Amino acid sequence: MSHHIISVDAGNGGTNAVIAEKKGFKSVYFPSVRASATGDSLGLGSKFELDYQFVDWGDHRFVVGDDVLRISRKGIERHQGAYRYGDEFHQFLVAVAIAKLGITEGTVDLTLFAPPGLYVEARETMQKAFMEDDGEVEIKFKSDKSPRKWKYSSINVYPEGIGAAACFVLDEKGKPVASELLSGDTVILDMGMHTLDALQMSDGDFNPESLSTATWEAQGIKAHILDPVLHQIKKKGDDFALLTIDDIDAVVRNGIMKGDYKLRVAGIELDIQKIIDKYAERYAEWIGNNIVEGVFSGLRGFKGAILVGGGAVLTAKHLDGYYPEKILRFADYKETKGIEPVFANAIGGLRLAKMRQLNLA
Repeated sequence: MSHHIISVDAGNGGTNAVIAEKKGFKSVYFPSVRASATGDSLGLGSKFELDYQFVDWGDHRFVVGDDVLRISRKGIERHQGAYRYGDEFHQFLVAVAIAKLGITEGTVDLTLFAPPGLYVEARETMQKAFMEDDGEVEIKFKSDKSPRKWKYSSINVYPEGIGAAACFVLDEKGKPVASELLSGDTVILDMGMHTLDALQMSDGDFNPESLSTATWEAQGIKAHILDPVLHQIKKKGDDFALLTIDDIDAVVRNGIMKGDYKLRVAGIELDIQKIIDKYAERYAEWIGNNIVEGVFSGLRGFKGAILVGGGAVLTAKHLDGYYPEKILRFADYKETKGIEPVFANAIGGLRLAKMRQLNLA
């Protein structure tokens, strides 16, 4: 029976997952949304019908991720809130991610994450929930002839941000590297969809005294960028009235990856890059005023701040302007070169899992 080492950062906005391979890793990403589906077909084939993947999970059928916007906008479910860790939707997203990584059977050493401010309670809840029914999982994709089945051999939960820090101090095999980057005091700002985590690291270790300011609920990308951008777009006419934050999120992701910030609705193309950047700058100002200045004294006495998560790309240039030479980028260091901020926690989780295995050997 094959054994797989997998790390999944199933966030409010998106689900990032990586699996260890013989050389390096394989990754997947999809928005953390789903909608009920029937899977009905007229039997006309792909030339005349929309081609999409549906997922059978328990007694229900769903479309998930970007397919939700293409196929079914009825009753969209979003993975948000402080009490979502370990719930049915969380387990669903993790299972979909593992299946998308190509797993059909075997055992899985699974690493997961929770916001540091909610970590202590969430860790116990998640470990218990994912190991129910002896950790056995069953899920079936439209393209599968039979269900995929695997078993979780272990569930390891870390605070969000710790995974990102691990990228700087552990190599791909989980072995410590001689890095001075995290010596002294460092701040990790993890900007997710719903929460913003601000972790103080001292010589590479999480400082528990900063726990009270570690997680800022409802202060993520949704509240500061997606909601206000959507509000502005809906003012442009009735054709934009039914849009959701998912549409804006899709444009943001496409813009970051391909440089295309065009919103396409009812035959209309609208370039919204300037609107997105306007609120990204405002978000960076908010982070600077309330967190960097209000909590971490403007980074005086700190080596710097590491930006993680979906908001990192949007705010980095602004924060770099406010705090010159204090914003530490993954691309600037050999230990983390090639790591995207969105995948930093998941990749770090993989390195932590390999470290555990080395320690057990």
